[in-house]
Amino acid sequence: MRRLPLMPALLLVAGLSAQAPVKSLNELKAFYVASCARCHGPDGSGRTPKGKKLCAPDFTDATVMARKSDERMVKAIRKGIFFGVVMPPFKKRVSEVEAQVMVSELLRKAEKGKDITPAR
Repeated sequence: MRRLPLMPALLLVAGLSAQAPVKSLNELKAFYVASCARCHGPDGSGRTPKGKKLCAPDFTDATVMARKSDERMVKAIRKGIFFGVVMPPFKKRVSEVEAQVMVSELLRKAEKGKDITPAR
């Protein structure tokens, strides 16, 4: 059996396990503003005309958020809701890791009246 030299073998393994670069929190906030705020509201409360019509969850309500698992919210971000009719899928624009960061750092920390906006 032929053995690969150690360094090229390590580079091959590292290359296979490497993930695409992750968006910064600021970039994810900009994504939220551009893609989510129309329905979920600038602060995450879901109190927009479209959000009310679609019964968007209030991310600023601790009771509502206690009933939602991170996994379920990540899945909704990536796959959409009701085949994209209620909420479009963002799988091509947001990785699994980025969706998890959005849930833990943006949605779970949303505060009523405090807009989710990127730093300038």
